[in-house]
Amino acid sequence: MKETKEALKARILDGAAALFIEKGIENVATRELTERLSISRSHIYYYFSDWQTLCIEALTRYLQNELDDFSRSIESTLPADKLNTAIENYLPDAPDAVWQLYGSLWQMAGRDKAFAELAELFINKWTQFITAIVEEGIAEGIYRPVDSARFTRQLSALLNGYADSLMISPTPAKHREAVEDIQAFIRLTL
Repeated sequence: MKETKEALKARILDGAAALFIEKGIENVATRELTERLSISRSHIYYYFSDWQTLCIEALTRYLQNELDDFSRSIESTLPADKLNTAIENYLPDAPDAVWQLYGSLWQMAGRDKAFAELAELFINKWTQFITAIVEEGIAEGIYRPVDSARFTRQLSALLNGYADSLMISPTPAKHREAVEDIQAFIRLTL
């Protein structure tokens, strides 16, 4: 059975994202993608006007799927558990190739407006996601009333600071210490 256009496009996007995770965005070429997927270059350029367009679409699909999958995985839990799970999952406790994807995206964002816009879009999506969890906790009386947007910005700064350190040499002990520090901040703030 012949692959549908939608299925082939999705396979191209997913294949590109997998290569980006493996090698970094800037280290992947069209040829590697076509060889991995056993397709011709014409397939790439049928769906995407240029390499950057493919990169942006592949990253957008990957990042949105990651957010959607995580959201579904915690949707039936209490707000405090949602927040704790988000923290646990955000911080690496071992070398993590997906963190390399984010690092690669951040580097590209520093040099290219399209990548910067994509990074900003997903920073905002994750911020809204965490803010909604905090507001749910406030509404249910689990957390005290606070400026949820400010709290989320502060939490994001803590998470990103610890994540930067853990990306270099993550260990379960360092991960646990970071999680405990952030949970202490949450107890003091919420």
